[in-house]
Amino acid sequence: MDRLADADVVQNYLADESGAFRARTEDVTALCLPQTEADIVEIIGTANRDKTLVTISGGGTGITGSRVPMHGGWVLSCERYRTPISINAGAKRASLPPGISLAELDSALPPALIYPPDPTEKSAFLGGSVATNASGARCFNYGPTRNWIEGLRVVLGDGEVLDIRRGDHLAADGNLDLTSESGKNYSLTLPTYKMPDVKNAAGVFSKDDMDSIDLFIGSEGIFGIFTEVRVKLEERPDMVSDIAFFKDSGDALAYADQARSMRDRGLLSLEYFDANSLEFMRSEYPGIMDNLNAAVFTEFKRDGQLLSDISESQARHKACEDWCALTSADARDLKELRHALPEGINTYLREHESYKLGTDFVVPGDRFSEMLDHYQKAGQGYKNRFRREGMHYLLFGHIGDHHLHFNFITHTDEERQAARNLYAELAAKAVELGGTVSGEHGVGKKTIRHEDREIPYLQLMYGEAGLREIARVKKAFDPKGLLNVGNMIPMEYLL
Repeated sequence: MDRLADADVVQNYLADESGAFRARTEDVTALCLPQTEADIVEIIGTANRDKTLVTISGGGTGITGSRVPMHGGWVLSCERYRTPISINAGAKRASLPPGISLAELDSALPPALIYPPDPTEKSAFLGGSVATNASGARCFNYGPTRNWIEGLRVVLGDGEVLDIRRGDHLAADGNLDLTSESGKNYSLTLPTYKMPDVKNAAGVFSKDDMDSIDLFIGSEGIFGIFTEVRVKLEERPDMVSDIAFFKDSGDALAYADQARSMRDRGLLSLEYFDANSLEFMRSEYPGIMDNLNAAVFTEFKRDGQLLSDISESQARHKACEDWCALTSADARDLKELRHALPEGINTYLREHESYKLGTDFVVPGDRFSEMLDHYQKAGQGYKNRFRREGMHYLLFGHIGDHHLHFNFITHTDEERQAARNLYAELAAKAVELGGTVSGEHGVGKKTIRHEDREIPYLQLMYGEAGLREIARVKKAFDPKGLLNVGNMIPMEYLL
């Protein structure tokens, strides 16, 4: 195990992709790079003895500050944690180290198998994706990370080790009992808040008769550190990719509504891009015509009738151009078009020294059109207030799950403050409509302005009482409150 205090090295762990959180170098006293579970147990034991905070760092691809050590102490990264990869192709199961990237995992699998969760950032660590219950485009068909986790080994905040297998321990009447490998018992009362019935990555999972493993998936590192992740695999589909372009965004939305009904027939992903999104992608793909106002990207299992029905639906909804990839090589190229969007946004931000503020809201399907109206009004109002050249906002993402990302593009402090105010209004509206403030990113250390005061982001959904219930569960596993302090709940709730 290495423990480093070199300020130049530590610099790489003080922020994430958001740019919104930055820890102070002088507050971080060590970078811990364990190579075994025993190393992690030793680190956590020493931290408990010395009352030192520990922040677990994933691949740095997050945008909520989860891995940022805002309160100082030690950073622990599993990038050198390389226990053997075990793949049982016949059983479609694998046992994996937490520090493996999603790209490395895909390369390690036999060509006939995939790990279905499809987060956009392939450099993300597997452990980080489990900690945030991450998802991506193919979540539309396969569901989020949670659906594919069969087992976890976890070093808890008190240094004990849990080995959890799905199906072994279920909650009963809101209570859950677990036993560590050394025989320590944990009797928990689960949070009583009601989680929204939508794709959701906000807060600790809590439902009647839930599986104990689901308590840890999406917990953002506040309970413990994953040392082994056991996953289910799936046969790699023979897949077709397609992107249809429209002059009228209403036609694109109507096409997406019809395509959504094809999920059970093999539709894997369903993504939407507005006119401003296409403009960002056009720098890499100049073949995108100038007069287009929306596009819908799909991936689906190869089936002649399904392909015919999709083509017919595009014609019915006046698609004016269609790019269809029938070979695996062309499908990869078309997938890169989707990835050109965040790259185009980041290039624009650097060139204009600007900043984006992006939502992660999901609402129920029967309230989706209402949320779309609020997005459009917020964007147009923002654009009318700040008349300037360049982009003001864009709307894109996982329309199959009623999960679009609305991004404000801000150039000045005044614009940033206005965007934050509009963001808060949109977040409150999503919750009011029965949705979530985070469909796939988690909440990390984000706060939001609400009713003239700054509150933890998650409090908008579950109230202060819900956050204190999460704090109560955390104290059971991490009684000194050392792990990932500031994620989900404020530090003062642990005192």
